[in-house]
Amino acid sequence: MTTRAIGPLLLVLLLCGCGQPQTNGEHTVTGTEAVRLTVDHRSEWRVLWIDGETNLPDGALVNYRVTHSVARTSPSEDWPAMNLIDSGRATVQNGQYWSRINTLNWPKGEVEIVVQFPLPPQPSEVVRRYGEFGEQLTGDNVTDFGGMKAVEVTHVFDHRR
Repeated sequence: MTTRAIGPLLLVLLLCGCGQPQTNGEHTVTGTEAVRLTVDHRSEWRVLWIDGETNLPDGALVNYRVTHSVARTSPSEDWPAMNLIDSGRATVQNGQYWSRINTLNWPKGEVEIVVQFPLPPQPSEVVRRYGEFGEQLTGDNVTDFGGMKAVEVTHVFDHRR
């Protein structure tokens, strides 16, 4: 095949792969979605606030896991507090999510917060848009966990009492 024939062939292949977007209820399904997800914290007295911003729709659920360094380095019977590992879910509203964790008796040390989307179950609108297991997620911040795709962000900070 000559170089002159390759150009038109590539154009035909590209055009064949570009279908019209399908409509699924109110949301146009284009095959892939990029999700922006941030995480931050603030500490107030004995409470750790986890918060972040996202372009996920209202009602989407993000999962979080908080781990104090003592929980990673010491047996649980040596922990100064029982809640050095915590996890939960937060609901997105108006482009934001938040949760709070009791840090009573936490020692000074490094804390890691990991936020993930879209661990099931999710509302039906979110499943239609992103897939049951994130099949329609795309972007640099997407991780493939053996067939399930997820957006994952990590935030590490020094906890001070």
